Parts: sequence; structure tokens; C-alpha cells
Amino acid sequence: MIVVLRGNSFAEVRGAPAAFLANLRTHLAVPLEPTNDAAAQARAESRFGKVFFYEGAPWGSLVRDDGRVPAGLTAHVLALAQHYGLHAEYRDVRAPPEEQYPLHAVRAKWREYQDAVQRKIVVYGSGVIDAPPRSGKTLMAARAIDAHAQPTIYIAPSVQIVRQTYEVFCSHFGEDLVARLDGEARPEQRDVSKLIVVSTSASAVRQPPEWWATRRMLILDEFHHSAAETYHRINELACNAYYRLAFTGTHFRSGADELAMQAVASQVLYQIPISYLVQHGYLAAPRIVQLPVRAPSLAGLPWEDAYQQGIVECDARNEAITKLACGLADNGIPTIVLTKRRVHADLLGDRIPESVVVKGGEGALTSSAVKAFCDGRGYVLVGTSVIGEGVDVPRAAALVYASAGDASVGMMQSYFRPLTARDGKSVGLIYDFDDRHHGTLRKHAASRRTFAESYIGTTVVVPGGGA
Repeated sequence: MIVVLRGNSFAEVRGAPAAFLANLRTHLAVPLEPTNDAAAQARAESRFGKVFFYEGAPWGSLVRDDGRVPAGLTAHVLALAQHYGLHAEYRDVRAPPEEQYPLHAVRAKWREYQDAVQRKIVVYGSGVIDAPPRSGKTLMAARAIDAHAQPTIYIAPSVQIVRQTYEVFCSHFGEDLVARLDGEARPEQRDVSKLIVVSTSASAVRQPPEWWATRRMLILDEFHHSAAETYHRINELACNAYYRLAFTGTHFRSGADELAMQAVASQVLYQIPISYLVQHGYLAAPRIVQLPVRAPSLAGLPWEDAYQQGIVECDARNEAITKLACGLADNGIPTIVLTKRRVHADLLGDRIPESVVVKGGEGALTSSAVKAFCDGRGYVLVGTSVIGEGVDVPRAAALVYASAGDASVGMMQSYFRPLTARDGKSVGLIYDFDDRHHGTLRKHAASRRTFAESYIGTTVVVPGGGA
């Protein structure tokens, strides 16, 4: 008989026949980027127990050599045992920490769904909260920390989100209880002995195992990043974190990344529909328009060249973006223009009069550029997709999505930037482009449209496009 012991970070499979373990390693594997044998084998020491080749392509198994499986995949193990006709006994061997009195520090006028989320968290203690951007994820996380009062590590994917979260938590709990770990944190903010530590994933994994052993609650913000190797290392380090919560506004990944994400956390505790948030005025109603691009055909060009010439340097497309942004600004509509590449952002910034351009990478977000826009200085903010995720720009009422590219989590995160509800804004405008001057550009535009329609709502396609 197989026994599956569910722990905090891993599930241990005992008594399994060798043939079943071999099948388990094959089923619970994800494809890797094509590379040479030596490089693929080197990655076996990270999140993978074994790297193998199937039909000439490398795969990484999420099953460790000792039979341990990331705890988020426990349900997959039990289902596979049943599939192969084996009886598996499930035992939850997690030991909850000693209960603490709530801090009673977080006060808010709670929305109905936020009360429902908190009830789920209290009952289950671990799982995913599928909550669209602008639904109050940070406040819901603070409430969970308040209720359990356990030593907590809160992981965010960027310095900007860490900074924002740290400021929110300090406003509730006070600076004496909250620490911050990232490349820009001041020395006095880095006291990791505090009850609550807000950190980037890169800074968190550098903390020693002895410190990680003190953490009883793990919270992952923007959980869709968790397929990455760093998050699997965090899962392993957080061996004493009984309470585990994952918050995301886009609970999906493309392709095989879905399995790697589920390895860290898979049980969905609560899902908040976008339609509910719009209906109750928590989100501005989205209005998505895909505009035609009339540009010379680039048929036959390799993808990189097609993107450079057909997106970054395409004069007709950039002129359309400029006119659109200027028109929105002239009508008093605060607008964000998002690009994939910084050189494209700079080019558009030069063309759009009085626009505020975010220079550089992620660290630039803590400078004056975003603050100036949020404070009402200027009507057009131009930047790369680094400001498309988790960055608060509530003033924005329109997005010009100049990035192009295939449908993705990042694209959907960007689409939410103008949807923050506030007085005087009932509609969030989203403008994308129907690029038809190259085969791949055409396919990508169509996939973005389909993706948006399935997740947010109907897209209005303006006729008349084409090369």
C-alpha cells in the first residue's frame, strides 16, 4: 500500500513500487528550454529531481529523487495512484503552530467577498485566492496576518510592489512590526527578526535556513510568478510555514508552466469574478478596442526583425499611438502607454508632447515619474511593461497597449491598469492594435483579442486594418 504524507512544503510517497515512481516522475514533469546535455543536467539541482530527455528535448521532473513531491501536487499523486490501480492512504502530517491572539490592528469597511475570503482562510489556512487586480489583495493579506499573528514572510515579485506593500502594512501594524528586504531598503528597515517581513523573492532566498525555520506564515503575492525556480526554492525553505496563502489576479500560466505553478500551491480557496467587481463598482467597466494598423507588409521577415521593424520602428503604428494618446490627453483622460522595450518607450515619449516617461528598469518606479503622473502632473505616462503589474496608478483611465506580442499573463495584468474604480471614472478604456502586416503579428493580435474576450469581455474591433 502506498502512503502519502502531506507536509508543509512536500508530500512524501512511501511504499510505492519502483514502476509507479518512474511513472510519477514522467507525469509530473515540465519541458525545459532546448539546450545541451550538460546545461540541462546542471538544472537538476534546482527545482527538479531529475532531468531526462524525451524525443530529444529536455524535461525536468518535479518529483525529487527521494520520492518527495511539492505539496501542491499531492492531489496529482493521489489521482495517478488511482489511475494505475493502486490504493494510496493520505495522511496530513502538518503540525499547526501554537495559536496566538489576533493583533486587532487592521480595520476596514469589508466588502462581502472579503469577509468570505477571510472565512476560507481561517478554515483552511492554505490555498490560492484568485482575486482580480484592484480587488484589495494587499488588505486581505494584512487581515490574514492580523488574525493569525504568526511570524510571516510576504513575497512580492518586484521592488515597487514590496515598497507599496511595506507602506500599507506599516500603516496598519506600525514600523515596529514590519521589515522590508529588497535592493533599495534602508538598513533600519531590514530587521528580519520582526513579525512581518516583506521581501522580493531574490532577497528572501538569500536568508539562511535557520531564519526561514522561524516563519510560520508564507504569503505569495502575484502568485502567477511561482512557476519560476526561485519560488520552488522558497517552497523548500519555508518548511515550517503552516499557513500558506497565494494571491493572484491572473491565476493561469501558458503551456506546461501551469504544473510548475501548482507545485507551490494548487487549492483555490476563493475566486472573485470580474463581473462582480464591475457590477458593484469596485472596478471600472472595461471597454476594449482593437484598432487597425495600416503599414507596409513585412511578410517573410524573421520574428525579431518583424517586431523591430513592425512594432518598435513602425512609423505608421507609432503615429497612430501618438495621435491616440494626444487625443485622450486633450480630452482630459489620464493615459498610460505601455511598450515591451525601453527604446520604444523613449521613442514614443519623444513623440508625445508633455508625456512623463519612466526611464530605466524596475528601480525607476520609485523615482518621481509615476508619482508625478499619479499626482496629476501630466496626462500621459509612457513606460515598459514593468509598470503593467502590481503598480498602483489609480488616476489612469485609459491604456494604450503598444507592446504587441502574444497573449500572456503580463498582457492581462497591463489591461487592468486603467480599471481602478474612483470618483468620476466609471469606464476604463483599453486600446490595442490589430497588427496585420506580418503573419506572426497577425496571430498575436488575434490571440490577445481572444484572451481578453474570454477573461474580461467583448473586444470592439475597428474595421479597415491590413497591410
